[in-house]
Amino acid sequence: PARGGGDRAACASPSRVSATMEANRESAIDALTKARAKKDAGDHASAVRLAEKSLRICKTEEAQAFLDFLVKFGPGSEAAKAIDRVLQAADHYAVLDVAPDADAPAVKRAYQQRALKIHPDKNHAAGAQQAFQRLNEAHNTLSDPAKRREYDLKRPAASGSAAQAGPAWGAAAGWHSKPQPQPRPGA
Repeated sequence: PARGGGDRAACASPSRVSATMEANRESAIDALTKARAKKDAGDHASAVRLAEKSLRICKTEEAQAFLDFLVKFGPGSEAAKAIDRVLQAADHYAVLDVAPDADAPAVKRAYQQRALKIHPDKNHAAGAQQAFQRLNEAHNTLSDPAKRREYDLKRPAASGSAAQAGPAWGAAAGWHSKPQPQPRPGA
């Protein structure tokens, strides 16, 4: 009885492969190499296309892992969106998604939640290092009462209203993990 799933199984283990299967395997490796080069050059769409081509030619764990990486950390992914929210935030309050009157425990909680999402060791999307540095700067400033007072005096939206803090502030940025309470009708 034959083992495995035909040609595709032979791609993963090259024992006793035919010349055609070996050529397919080499073509798949070539496509994967080109996909990595496209990713390094910043061409995400071509990298995905070539990784998928590699998988169609010869399914390998290496190609599947690379494609999964591209999908998880590429443009438009949740990881990339989290980084974009931090990098595009109008001020430190928007970076942490806290109100200007937030107390120290709220600032710390917000920092910890964001740090888990954008730390460069966990989030390999472009800009993770810069976003994490900005997050640390916001946390250091807002958690120190003296630095916070000084920042509030220099802050462009010094009045503290959420509308002036920019579009990245609050629920509009999608940071809240729980639905926000809605006002009751007639109340």
